Amino acid sequence: MTAAPVTSKAAAGVGLTHWLPSTAALALWLGERGGCAWGRCAAPGCARYFIDTGRRAPQRYCTPRCATRVRVAAHRAQRSDGARPGSVV
Repeated sequence: MTAAPVTSKAAAGVGLTHWLPSTAALALWLGERGGCAWGRCAAPGCARYFIDTGRRAPQRYCTPRCATRVRVAAHRAQRSDGARPGSVV
């Protein structure tokens, strides 16, 4: 037995009741910021996008995890290139 398609107005309105508040919230947020700042994560191997919610420095990474990964990789590369004499690497 197959289910009949839902054609009631109440069921059709469920999508609309979720869409309207989210659209209104986005419009208010964009109005406060004066535009939408978004971008793609700068971490190698990450293909995620983000919305920059900060007001200070522009955001470069989608999460703190990606930012830390890039910072640690740069630190390790710097340490391997210019290892100090007498230091253990």
